[in-house]
Amino acid sequence: MNKQDRPSLKMLLLYAPLGMPLAFGALPVYLLIPHLYATDFGMSLSLLGVILLAVRLLDAVQDPLVGLWSDRWAEQHRGRRLLILLGIPGMILGFYLLFNPLTSMIWLSLSLSLIVFYIFFSVSSVNYQALGAELSHDYNGRTWLTTSREAGALIGVLLAAALPDLLMKHFGRHHGLEIFAGIFAMLLILAVMPLQRRSMQRPVVGEKTPWWAFFSALRRKPLRHLLIIYTLSQSANAVAGTLFFFFVDEILGAHQLAPLFLLAYFLSGALGMPLWLWLSSHFSKSLAWRLSMFIATLAFFCAFFLRSGDVWGYALICVFTGLTLGADQALPPSLLADHSDQDSRSRPGNYFGLLNWVGKAATALGAGLILPLLQALGYSSGKDLWALSFCYAVIPALTKIIAIILMGYWSVEGRELRFSGSISGRVS
Repeated sequence: MNKQDRPSLKMLLLYAPLGMPLAFGALPVYLLIPHLYATDFGMSLSLLGVILLAVRLLDAVQDPLVGLWSDRWAEQHRGRRLLILLGIPGMILGFYLLFNPLTSMIWLSLSLSLIVFYIFFSVSSVNYQALGAELSHDYNGRTWLTTSREAGALIGVLLAAALPDLLMKHFGRHHGLEIFAGIFAMLLILAVMPLQRRSMQRPVVGEKTPWWAFFSALRRKPLRHLLIIYTLSQSANAVAGTLFFFFVDEILGAHQLAPLFLLAYFLSGALGMPLWLWLSSHFSKSLAWRLSMFIATLAFFCAFFLRSGDVWGYALICVFTGLTLGADQALPPSLLADHSDQDSRSRPGNYFGLLNWVGKAATALGAGLILPLLQALGYSSGKDLWALSFCYAVIPALTKIIAIILMGYWSVEGRELRFSGSISGRVS
């Protein structure tokens, strides 16, 4: 690809902002909701796990259909901008209801709020990701776009990590969470506006496919490899994310430091972005991603040995696992966009619907199964804390190891790579 196809700074600045509120909204849903509903609303871990598993699997199934429908609609209306805008009101409503249940039947309120949020989140996020694939077809340009998007996302998660505890301390739990939902709504509205500029409109091309042909993209073996490894990596992250507050409260005895740990984690992710960008452009995206998983594995194993009061040790673990976050978020979508270029019969929305389906299914399995497992191992508040340490640290580490081993045998790259110097040829 020539340099003319690489995204300009202006394009990056227009594209990146929406990543911030999308991540701002997604983090509490995945991180705060399990702990909030288990502690404040008294839901059992098993029931909570079942609801999270069922609703998130439903969310995963809908993404393929959202991707296909979006491609067809965007082709007829010459772009994705209105589709991205369409998801905003539903996300705002679902997010508000999650933290302000309207019924005494908490399990029903949780289920319906999650469904509303996930449906509209999918509409906006799938089309936002697909637009990134359409804005540039350059190998490194794709990584710049996904990195800019994830840089915005990391700013969003930094805010989402710090604000809930701060707002609840100053305004109380109910009013603090209401303000939190209002901030989410404001950020969404402001961030979607740059994408409505005419310069961000791109044609949607590719053959029309029926809904049942969604999985036709899986005929590409490297793509299947990519999705399997992505599933393993995301499920490991989901386990750690679901148990984060439990671990900080029960193992470390440092509930008041939870926002600082999250800030260290996500700030390290933001600072690590240039490293993964440099490695992916000088070597390959797959090599950079594999290295990041190796670092995360070592950090997770170290977490198993932490005990009450080991806050500095955990802070260091947050820094190293956070460092790998940028690679986990930016490189798989960039690799997927390369795969979509090689398939003239499918459009980017189809591919990103598939990626979201796999990622959400992995998150559902990781979050939905770990809570019942934790309860089955005998954990309850103050009892059998070894089970909590094992589930939080060892299970994610072992899952990452499997992914690392598979990447040693499988190709996940979507195009032929040529490097200067001693490294050349095709990554396999």
